[in-house]
Amino acid sequence: MDIFVFNNVAHETTVKQLNEGEHSPHDFMWVDVMREDIARDPQAWQNQLFERTQCRINDFHLTDMLNAQHPSYFDLTHEYEFLIFRKLLSRHNDTVTLDLAALTTAPVAFVLFKNMLITVRETDSQTFNGVRQRITNTDVPRGIRLPTTPLDLMLRILNALVDKYLELRIPLTRRIDLWQNLLLQGNHRFNNWSQLLDERLALHQLDNLCEEQLDALQELRDEYLDKQSIINTSEPQSRRDMMMVRMNDLMEHVTRVQSHAARLEEALKSAVELHFSATAHQTNENLRFLAILSAIFAPLTLLTGIYGMNFDVIPGLHNPNGFWWMMGGMFMVTGGLLYYFRYRRLVGRGDSSVTALLNAASEKPKKQ
Repeated sequence: MDIFVFNNVAHETTVKQLNEGEHSPHDFMWVDVMREDIARDPQAWQNQLFERTQCRINDFHLTDMLNAQHPSYFDLTHEYEFLIFRKLLSRHNDTVTLDLAALTTAPVAFVLFKNMLITVRETDSQTFNGVRQRITNTDVPRGIRLPTTPLDLMLRILNALVDKYLELRIPLTRRIDLWQNLLLQGNHRFNNWSQLLDERLALHQLDNLCEEQLDALQELRDEYLDKQSIINTSEPQSRRDMMMVRMNDLMEHVTRVQSHAARLEEALKSAVELHFSATAHQTNENLRFLAILSAIFAPLTLLTGIYGMNFDVIPGLHNPNGFWWMMGGMFMVTGGLLYYFRYRRLVGRGDSSVTALLNAASEKPKKQ
């Protein structure tokens, strides 16, 4: 359990990390703890927290903290607000595989007191390590302000967590583009339907995850507005406006991720429908070709069947030129049928198949 104390002096904020057993006067503090540390002995951790901060957490909320499958959620008591926000665990790059395993998440619990923020998370979090490094860095660049309230600190951490979801948009878009190219290529048969279904389920899971996060953030925002309207606070109006801007910005970022996931899911669905349409059209083209062949050979089969009957007397049977007259008649029938089908625009239209046209269209940008 790591404790950071913040002091606001002369419009500047200083941060100090406390050692084990150390106490220091402060305006507010941040208690950063790993879920595994609490799971070893929850009651001992409660006692340790009370000894260091004089605060206790409801037993039901403590159980929710230890639940690694808990969805995004918001609750409150008369002492604190309780928020669970699921963070992204896996690392993504340009070769990301969009499946359920690639969107692994874990809950981060925020317990917001008036003068304290408690975070419960998994170990080895790059996001939290980055936040800790920024607030403890003595060489803070000019123009970058440290958090001045526990709510300000929590919103900054949430913003860093949401940014990881925003980074998913480019690799996921490239992945969907790859699936579209595979579905619309006409030179091979597509058989990888199981993985395609898994990736569509992953997009749906991301959509549901964003919806849960939006609900939790909306309840946090509503609670903040209610508290500001009821309690007479000395907090400057500019700071309250900044908190509202941060909350609205967080919700807008999550909405962008949700909208992008919905668009990708719809694009994947459209590609599948277009694939089946192109396959059905190609099948119809093949059947039409076979039907034309059958129509051409039907009269030829009739003629050969007539002259193949076992009768003693058939006109032209013993004629020395009968065979050539028969072949000429067959060629005339074939030519007449081909002319008729071409006149009716059933053959010789010069159109390629839909899959071939789509495949050619997808290859043009590559050549350019």
